[in-house]
Amino acid sequence: MSRLAGVALALVACSSTAKPVTTERGPVMIVATDVAIASDEVTFVAGGRTIPGTFVHPTSGKHRTVVLMAGSGPTDRNWGSPLLPGDNGSAKLLAEALGHRGFAVLRFDKAATGGNKIDLTKLAFDTYVDEGRAALAFARTRPEVDPTQLYIAGHSEGGIHATRVALAEGTQIAGLVLLSAPGRSMVDVMMSQLGNQFAGAVTAKAIDQATADRELASLKAGFVDFLAGKDVDPRTVSSIPAVQGLVAQLVNPATAGLARPLFGFDLATVLGKVPTRVMIYNGAHDLQVDPELDARRLAAARPDALVVIAPEANHVLKHEVRPIAELRADLAAVQAGYNAPDATLDTASVEAIASWLAK
Repeated sequence: MSRLAGVALALVACSSTAKPVTTERGPVMIVATDVAIASDEVTFVAGGRTIPGTFVHPTSGKHRTVVLMAGSGPTDRNWGSPLLPGDNGSAKLLAEALGHRGFAVLRFDKAATGGNKIDLTKLAFDTYVDEGRAALAFARTRPEVDPTQLYIAGHSEGGIHATRVALAEGTQIAGLVLLSAPGRSMVDVMMSQLGNQFAGAVTAKAIDQATADRELASLKAGFVDFLAGKDVDPRTVSSIPAVQGLVAQLVNPATAGLARPLFGFDLATVLGKVPTRVMIYNGAHDLQVDPELDARRLAAARPDALVVIAPEANHVLKHEVRPIAELRADLAAVQAGYNAPDATLDTASVEAIASWLAK
């Protein structure tokens, strides 16, 4: 594990049957509490648009508060998506779990999701920074919020946006939480995911190794051209229709103004400039963001951060005990189960996040 911050954390028995989260300093947990909470539907304004959100908070007093930013794709405030079945979104579960532990959480529909309508051609890299800062400004107006203890948290791609918000806010916020955030560029993460899928196809004898190598080399060259500002035809970078469809979404000229800076952004190169506390979290059973290649690269860039690798958690912080090899055999099925009705948050992960916030 990377060097950890000198943080004193309470160590108590875990109320869950899940394996406890550990760091170099031992188990990281807090006593589960049952604080009464309220859930308010709210709106705030960013970029001239009215943005809907949900504010979960204890029913009395002022509290440490987290503004939560969602990940990639059409992912709404609850981490639900029309691309995935089910409505058991982790963000709603996480907000309520933290609420019951005495924290307030504001989550909102990011641009082009849920009730946050925007012309896709007007989406820009800074759109998300503007929304994150507007959410923080709104939180400061709430009587339930301790304005000296405001945190910004981002999940997956949202970790990029949350980091950029943290850089813009400076010491106006108390800290940054990176939840399953990429430690490499999004293109590198995507190539790694595709590499794993092609390796699985080779093992299953669906394609041969030479075909897999050609496909990956062609894809890499196409992404390099795209990031360099060139137009890319998905049909020339892959012979596989499903992969062509994925590439087409990325290189679409209508949204390339957002995609190029986003997919070329390397979070690790700027993380050291964030002037506040940082927590880096990853699930050991995450198939989309690699705990070794991503979380540890972020940790190397920010050696004073608290680093937590949850042994039984997946990409969306849900409890997952199946072996990595089994999960990699069918990534689509794993993703389809993210919001399944019986999928539960990894309790040890929630306790680790709450412990860090409570310092």
